[in-house]
Amino acid sequence: MKKKISFLFWFSLVALLSFGQVKSKKVTILWGAEQKESKKSTLSDIVGYDKTGFYAIKREKKVLTIEHFNMQMNKTKSVELNLEEQNKEKEFEFIINLNKKLYLFSSFRNQKLKKNFLFMQTIDNKSLLLNKDLKMIAEIDYSENSRYNSGTYSYELSRDSSRVLIYYNLPYNKGESEKFGFHVFDNNFNQVWEKKVVLPYKDELFEIQDYKVDDTGNVYLLGVIFKGKRVERRKGEPNYKYQILSYTGNGSEMREYPVEIPGTFLTDMQIAINDDQDIICGGFYSAEGTFSIKGSYFLKINSETKEILTKEFKEFGIDFITQNMTEKKEEKAKKRAESGKDIELYQYDLKDIILRDDGGAVLIGEQFYVMTTTIKMSNGNGGTTTSSTSQYYYNDIIVISISPDGSIDWNEKIPKKQVTVNDGGFYSSFAVSVVKDKLYFVFNDHPNNLFYKKQGKLSNFNKGPDSVMVLVELDSQGNQTREALYNAKKSGILTRPKVCEQISDNEMILFGQDNKIHRFARLTFKN
Repeated sequence: MKKKISFLFWFSLVALLSFGQVKSKKVTILWGAEQKESKKSTLSDIVGYDKTGFYAIKREKKVLTIEHFNMQMNKTKSVELNLEEQNKEKEFEFIINLNKKLYLFSSFRNQKLKKNFLFMQTIDNKSLLLNKDLKMIAEIDYSENSRYNSGTYSYELSRDSSRVLIYYNLPYNKGESEKFGFHVFDNNFNQVWEKKVVLPYKDELFEIQDYKVDDTGNVYLLGVIFKGKRVERRKGEPNYKYQILSYTGNGSEMREYPVEIPGTFLTDMQIAINDDQDIICGGFYSAEGTFSIKGSYFLKINSETKEILTKEFKEFGIDFITQNMTEKKEEKAKKRAESGKDIELYQYDLKDIILRDDGGAVLIGEQFYVMTTTIKMSNGNGGTTTSSTSQYYYNDIIVISISPDGSIDWNEKIPKKQVTVNDGGFYSSFAVSVVKDKLYFVFNDHPNNLFYKKQGKLSNFNKGPDSVMVLVELDSQGNQTREALYNAKKSGILTRPKVCEQISDNEMILFGQDNKIHRFARLTFKN
């Protein structure tokens, strides 16, 4: 009987690998033509999309190129971006797509004035050339600091894209309070308000985690405050707390929201702002420290009164924790649990918090860590040389569903094993699309895992020609189904999930490459 099952499994696997693409009931796949590019060129980001197709940024060393691809996934235009102004090269920062316009942001460090200027200009959607509307919108004065501490710029969009936050860290000296600046714009890039802020915390005791802007232009900052010393624990207790700051009334009013649960390590946190302007906090917690997690939590805070409207904690449970373990590891973990010891999941990062239309939320995390081994060797001349090897671990995905009343409905673990060496996880991790009430995850996998049943040893993704691009559907009840979309050999590329992106309610752009070959595909979800 075992031989018969094994034969059927192998027959199914061979049938799959014989075709570049299998017939899916969940999606249709439209492939673009293969593009021959420089070996050193790669996709940096998908920066916009409209009814004609989408726009992408590619990099080759310091050369930046913007390209347009039509709805058939084929390249129609490619233009090298020239950021030179008055014989001086500006640094590319980012591109924002709003109201059918592409806005390019670049910066220039004026060494004479000791200022770092941020510029904005639009890109013509048809020619892809920069328009003559260059405008300086922000500046950082670093006159009291070295040129190596000239500040950085970034941005955030509100949920409905009606507000844009440009934020930047201002230079400061050791021992000073941390400083930063805000510029809030509407979606036509008219400035609503701006403010420079000095935090009431010393730099060495405060770490900024994230910024958010809501649909009315209020700004929220998430940070971590360390107590007296920058260590994660003291006498077994957490030595830090999460702190949320809000800036409302066009920056005229600041509020602080300390988030701290005595005796509990809140190891990760993401924030979001719902339609009622409540602050939504979600993440993981631990009983032991910051390298493992015991369960998930969810908080809802009234931004006006600071009242905690909802506070929910839920342990994962031993059955959930031991999913995807080998029998030997599962048995060992259960024995530890029976003896009263805490069993936790190791090294999970919270990747995203997604607010649902019904008032609920979804938390998504992934096991990620890097292990570096350094070897010292004699060079034969009385000295030594060192050689380092880094292994990048991108493993299981976990998903937590939060109901509209704030209770935690369910936890689900999606099995995945991606361990690679000295590549930064170039083809690892996952991309996700939200389609109605379902989540769709895509990632590279080993074909042996297609029929995996949540127990036993997973085969490692090996970046070889037999690698399979997998689609996992997760419904509103936490039920998951898995299917192969295509394999690397027949498609001619390995997909890079980190740069894939959902572009509409039911479409996602995939990108992959193999040496000089680049290729795009569009997934259209049938749900």
